[in-house]
This record gives sequence, structure tokens and C-alpha cells, in this order.
Amino acid sequence: MKLASSLLGLALLMPLGAIAQDPHAKHHPSRTDIPKSVQAEHQELHTQLELAMQRNDAVGAAARALATVLHPHFVREEQIALRPLGALRRLAAGQPPGDAKLLVAMTDSLERELPRMLEEHKSIAAAVEKLRTEALAAGSEEWVRFAQQLMLHAQSEEDVNYPAAVLVGRLLRNDAHP
Repeated sequence: MKLASSLLGLALLMPLGAIAQDPHAKHHPSRTDIPKSVQAEHQELHTQLELAMQRNDAVGAAARALATVLHPHFVREEQIALRPLGALRRLAAGQPPGDAKLLVAMTDSLERELPRMLEEHKSIAAAVEKLRTEALAAGSEEWVRFAQQLMLHAQSEEDVNYPAAVLVGRLLRNDAHP
């Protein structure tokens, strides 16, 4: 169990975007990457969760349980939902991204998998609620705020990030950019 927790912790600390990067694609200026603001937000969540997981109490146990449901979701999200967001600025400026076919494939996957990803949010929400409950019982306001931050993050994904990524794919597929 300790090894599994350590491996999960290492995976959570992987540089964001390393998971979503296509290892066969050469990096060039027109290639779309996950926006830095989204990367920073995910990295901060990873870092905070890792800190919570290190606790040897009910809060730490709840954080470790949360990580088991959150990590696979974050991995898939980085693969199909976040990178298309990097094309938004170029599309708004009337410039098509250089990796349009790859982005369309990602967003097609996102559209197919969106119902499952939203179901995963329900499992994640239950685990976050357990973390919040344990943090309240422990009088740990820091982890109560973290749980609230995670719930807001998930809501933002549902309200903004996922729909925006889907629209990127639809724009590119329909060649609707100027």
C-alpha cells in the first residue's frame, strides 16, 4: 500500500502536460499546448493533494482515496480536453492551429467520453465531500478550503473548459475559422 501511495504521489507530481503530450509530435510554434493558466491550476491541485496525502490521519486517508479516483480522470482530461483549449487564442485571432487534425481527434474523443467524464465528476465529488467532512472534523480549515477549491474546479470544467474544447473541435471540423 505504501508503494502504491508513493507511485501515485509521483504520478501526481509529474509535470503537467507530460501526460498529454504526443511523444511523436515535434514541438513547433503552431503546435497547440495546454494553456499555462490551466497547467498552473492543475499543478497547484496536484501539489495540494500530495501534501494532504502525506498526513497520517483521516484527512490523509480521505486525500489518498480521492487521489485514486481523481488521478485517472486528470490524465484523460489532459489527453483529450485541455490541449484543445490552447487553440482558443489562435482561433479567436483568425489563425488556425497547426495541429488541427490532432485537436479534432481529441475533441471527438471528448464528445464521446463526456458522459463518462461527468459521471467521474460525481465519484470525485463524493471523495471530495469525504475529504471536506474529515477536514471539518479535524478542524483543518486549510483542507476544507482545498475541498471547496476542487469542487469549484470541477464545476468550472463542466461549465467552461469542456464546452470550449468541444467547440474548438467543431470549429476546426467545420473549417469555420476565418
